[in-house]
Amino acid sequence: MPIPKPNGAEAEDVYISRCISEIASEYDVEGQAYAVCKSTYDKDKMSKIKDTSAKVMARVAYETKFRGINLLAEGGLEDACWEGYIAIGTKDMDGREVPNCVPIKEEASKVMEEKGIHLADYPWDECIADMTERYESEEAAKRVCGYIKSEYGS
Repeated sequence: MPIPKPNGAEAEDVYISRCISEIASEYDVEGQAYAVCKSTYDKDKMSKIKDTSAKVMARVAYETKFRGINLLAEGGLEDACWEGYIAIGTKDMDGREVPNCVPIKEEASKVMEEKGIHLADYPWDECIADMTERYESEEAAKRVCGYIKSEYGS
């Protein structure tokens, strides 16, 4: 189902409520429909800005707010983020829970700091066990450990 567009001067909360009611059944992840509707509203609002510098600043704020969130995903939390990002639980966005998408590279760096080892020396089985415990998801563990193996050759 296509994402509904905001109607003229429709208030944000009215639009988001209407939008969520129309598309919620298409998303498995709680908050994903909200993120889609919120981003659609923000894009529509941004498109009406006339001042170039204000438009650039709005675009930067938009990109930061929705960084990594796959707004087209219809699957579970594994599909909720862009390529190269991983969903590490959820985060609060305007009072709603949405996927917390962070760069896998960033997560690998945290692991290296916490473990105090070079990631090339991190055994696969230990990585999977540690990351499954950390993220409470074997799928997330495999993505992070797969990234570590591809980048560092462990």
